[in-house]
Amino acid sequence: MSPLSTPQSITTTAATVSTIDKDRKIDEATLKLPKSCVKSLRSVSLETAATIADYIIEMKSEVNLSDSYRMDLIEVLTKLSKFFDNDGKNKSFRDMTRNDIIDFLESYRKPEESDPLHKWIGTYNIYRMHLLRFFKWLYSPYIEPSKRPKPSVVDNIPKLKRKEVSIYKPSDLWTPEDDLLFLKFCPSKREKCYHAISRDLSARPHEILKLKIRDVPFKNTAISQYADVTG
Repeated sequence: MSPLSTPQSITTTAATVSTIDKDRKIDEATLKLPKSCVKSLRSVSLETAATIADYIIEMKSEVNLSDSYRMDLIEVLTKLSKFFDNDGKNKSFRDMTRNDIIDFLESYRKPEESDPLHKWIGTYNIYRMHLLRFFKWLYSPYIEPSKRPKPSVVDNIPKLKRKEVSIYKPSDLWTPEDDLLFLKFCPSKREKCYHAISRDLSARPHEILKLKIRDVPFKNTAISQYADVTG
């Protein structure tokens, strides 16, 4: 040990290095995400934020993680942490119990009068799915994802079923006349193109936005020319 070094200075240096390492992980996990998302992650304790960052970084190595998925993970996990905030100190994920998780999910339940179509069930099920994956990783990070056991903290929390086939009514959907009116007066060619493609493909927004020019070959027939999306 250097004559100028003391146990206290060594401890302080180690803590500083640990803090820098956690900050680096948070920056890596939120790379290219909106500032509001970064602010949300840093609104919880550094230890909690670092755990969430570790999970996102690990997920990126396991699957092709999209920006929207990263944002969803940060949203649900920071909400979970803040739900058990005690005088500004977030409850550790490891300290959470099954009842804690149920209380958090049940907080999104709404009465029939305010939510007759039971839209809250969609939020409940999505959050349940994210938490199930997260806690399986938290308790078994070094096991292959498909073989990770379900820990007791999320055991026997069933997915809720909704009576409605869809939360949308026929009157919520645009008619062909609505499409033509939009295409006629929309000033943006880019937005017109996106709308027309979305109507023809019936694909999800992120699936369309991932398309490349090479995914849309044009084919000629004796009658007309048309585009065939292969992506």
